Amino acid sequence: MDRWGHVSYSFREIIHFIKDVSSRKKMLLMIPVLTLFTGFIFQRIVTSSSELHLFASLQEQPALISTAETTMRALAAAYPGRIGSPQMRDGDWAFLVNGRWFYYAESRFLPEEHRSRAEEYRAQNFNWNYPAELPPWESTAEQRAARTQRLEENRNRPPSQAQPGRQALRRPMYFAEALWNISNRNEAWEQQAHIEFLGHQLSIHSDLSHKMKLMEEIILNEARTNAAVRQWVNSLGTIAGWNWRTVASSGNRSSHSYGIAIDLLPGNLRGQETYWLWASRSNSQWWNIPYSSRYHPPDEVVRTFESFGFVWGGKWANFDTMHFEYRPEVFILSNIPMANFPR
Repeated sequence: MDRWGHVSYSFREIIHFIKDVSSRKKMLLMIPVLTLFTGFIFQRIVTSSSELHLFASLQEQPALISTAETTMRALAAAYPGRIGSPQMRDGDWAFLVNGRWFYYAESRFLPEEHRSRAEEYRAQNFNWNYPAELPPWESTAEQRAARTQRLEENRNRPPSQAQPGRQALRRPMYFAEALWNISNRNEAWEQQAHIEFLGHQLSIHSDLSHKMKLMEEIILNEARTNAAVRQWVNSLGTIAGWNWRTVASSGNRSSHSYGIAIDLLPGNLRGQETYWLWASRSNSQWWNIPYSSRYHPPDEVVRTFESFGFVWGGKWANFDTMHFEYRPEVFILSNIPMANFPR
């Protein structure tokens, strides 16, 4: 029964009660009750009218927080020691990174001096829907097929079929370079810490070395009682961190170039696939390779990395199951809690 159903029902009950009262004295006693009840109805009418008006006004208002502001605030929260507080500046959201103003610039994150050339760059997409758990295989079948079909068509299109006069937009690297204080190979090398991780030598950005130590402690502690994790640690053949290079088939600088990504490969994949591009060389339907045929680290390992702000490439449509990449802003935008460790 809704609100007005309750009011109508209560009012009828009072009328019936009055009809049953035989003495004038009892009738007089009911007057205060009727007065209070009438006041209650009037108050509910006024309140209901105010609530409806407020709801209508909220529906008519545009979103109070824009995508630009949300993204900029997520980045500032993810890298508090490197990015200043966002503010509206010159008609766009901006923040300071190592003393330089960077603007949202329609998701291009450009320094002040390059804002006027935003059309020359490709927008940078942030994952707002990074899944907390690996999605069920069956539920993503149609999505995988449609997306990867478009990807394959673009990837395999001969240059002669490209639209004349149209140049592929490049991804701007100014923001990543300022964030990690790296613009060339030598600067990148100087920023790396060289540590041991799970029995292997690893070069990783010095800002992340303490996280790696904490994760190693958690993983090794889990391995003492978890046979699957212990077997995974013992099977590792290669652990690769810093590597100044571009992403295969894209020409964009890899996150490995900054030392914020790590690949963990077993000594023997045992016929399983780990990287979509490698798989595509022998399987035209690489996107349809089931989870059971892909190399996956144990869930406990994935959760440990994620709790420290590392996304796992096994959850990407272009899967890269050996790959972990430090992107704490993705968890903030996806509303996935991370462990309470310093970022």
